[in-house]
Amino acid sequence: MRYIRQEIFPEIGRKGQQKLRKSTAAIIGLGALGSVSAGLLARAGIGKLFLIDRDVVELSNLQRQSLFDERDIGKPKALAAEEHLNKINSDVQIDFFIDDLNFDNIEKILNVDKNNLDLILDCTDNLETRFLINDFCVKNGIPFIYSSAVGSKGYVFNIIPNKNNACLRCFLKEAAQLDTCETAGVLNAIANLISSIQVNEAIKIILNNTNIEKRLLFFDAWGNELLKIKVKKNPSCICCVKNNFEYLTGKKSSKIIKLCGDNVYQIRLKSIDKKMFKNLKNKLKKIGRVIDFGYCINFDNKMTIFNDGRALIRAKDEKEAKSLYSKFVGN
Repeated sequence: MRYIRQEIFPEIGRKGQQKLRKSTAAIIGLGALGSVSAGLLARAGIGKLFLIDRDVVELSNLQRQSLFDERDIGKPKALAAEEHLNKINSDVQIDFFIDDLNFDNIEKILNVDKNNLDLILDCTDNLETRFLINDFCVKNGIPFIYSSAVGSKGYVFNIIPNKNNACLRCFLKEAAQLDTCETAGVLNAIANLISSIQVNEAIKIILNNTNIEKRLLFFDAWGNELLKIKVKKNPSCICCVKNNFEYLTGKKSSKIIKLCGDNVYQIRLKSIDKKMFKNLKNKLKKIGRVIDFGYCINFDNKMTIFNDGRALIRAKDEKEAKSLYSKFVGN
């Protein structure tokens, strides 16, 4: 009886609901978009979810990231999401990864041979990760749904490899100067709207519905504007035409990435083992306040250090972030 209202809808029905129950989706990025999309898919009865996020919950997230609450502040988003989603629908199998998805680990985490992924939801906040997902999906023939939301505006675009439609690199340029939630703000209404559209398209893709949107959808929640933009496949696209996967091979990878947060930089300059992580934790406890989450530690609410050596650092610029990393973690 749990999904009766969904099964009554003729486009889904009982057979569609059973297909959803056997399906697997990965959500990459659990911020304003990913946290909402994860909740909607769990409530809709998806069979399995892979949750991947590298960030921790901040107070400023709670204005729009409705899956989290004040008790989650400082906790890794992937862990917090898994805890809340299990309370929403305990029938959904959830695997979560507190990690930075990159060319080194994407094949291992998503493992197409083992996981039988039906689709991927791109809810990330930077172009490098988006292009990495694009490379991975085009190479492996996995559908994915691009989504973004900043200010009052948002986009959704379905990318179905091998269907002769455009991929992300056909129209989104590497040098694009995109607004961020830090510089332009973001309305919680547009985040919820974009996530709702994304999940709606995800269900269509899973059910092989013929009404899958082929155009780039643009919404302006404040201006009450909706546009459907036809995107043409680039006949010389480096990814979907030439099959040159620059991001998947690591050719375009970065060591430092600025996140969509309160002046937060992600740095991964060295790897550390369990002993080194324990020693670092004890060292930092002597000079400041340390909160231990197991997977990571928060130091003086300025730096979150993960057990793989990755760090999220509050800093005014990249130079200061690198300096703080060197000072407290090491060169």
